[in-house]
Amino acid sequence: MELVAFKRPMEINNYNNNYNKQEDEYLQLQYVIEAKRNMLLKKQRKIQTIAKQNAFLEHIKNDYLNYNNYIIKQKQDQIRALQLLDTYLQDLNRSGQLSEHNIQDAKIEQQKIVKELKSIKHGLDKIMNDSSEINNSLLMERKKQKSIR
Repeated sequence: MELVAFKRPMEINNYNNNYNKQEDEYLQLQYVIEAKRNMLLKKQRKIQTIAKQNAFLEHIKNDYLNYNNYIIKQKQDQIRALQLLDTYLQDLNRSGQLSEHNIQDAKIEQQKIVKELKSIKHGLDKIMNDSSEINNSLLMERKKQKSIR
């Protein structure tokens, strides 16, 4: 004789409840996984956009630095040329080969050269200070961005 076990209606109900509960948990996990996946995809797109912007800004910064260095070199060349002219005029004055009128003209030209030298040096100092301020602000911004991450 064979014994057959029958589940009572309460046991069947508990089994169905457990099965439904597990299925609900599984569906909820699937939903959470999908939501996190979407969030990660959005973040990845945002990071790619930021990386492109940073690369573009890096290119602009490099262009600015090249231009800035070019301007600084030109200013330094102007200073050297004016100093050379000043030295030449001083030598002419010392040599005694100039007439009184030419000596006066040379002194006036020297004053103009010295004034132009001061102006160029002031402009060069301003460029250098502005560059330092920009570099410092860029460094501070980078530090802020790194601390946020």
